[in-house]
Amino acid sequence: MSTPSHRRGDVREALRRDLQRRGRRSDSGEFWRALALLGGVGWPIALLAAGGAWWGHTLDARWKTGLQFTLLFLLLGVGLGGGMAWRLLRGRT
Repeated sequence: MSTPSHRRGDVREALRRDLQRRGRRSDSGEFWRALALLGGVGWPIALLAAGGAWWGHTLDARWKTGLQFTLLFLLLGVGLGGGMAWRLLRGRT
């Protein structure tokens, strides 16, 4: 059994349209740009939060104050990291 010629033409036309659409789409590395932005936003928050928690834990161990400095510096790290991420995202728009 062979495929009718009118159906074969429809498939070819659809393929041609899809290839044209793909050619018009900007292939400028959107995936990698989005991944870089995600890393640029996440790392400052994570590093400053971890550094704050470490520094707070060190001070708590030295002065035996429980979790006061750990929580304080953890929140400060998250706040500073969030502020840096906000500035980064605001500069991109």
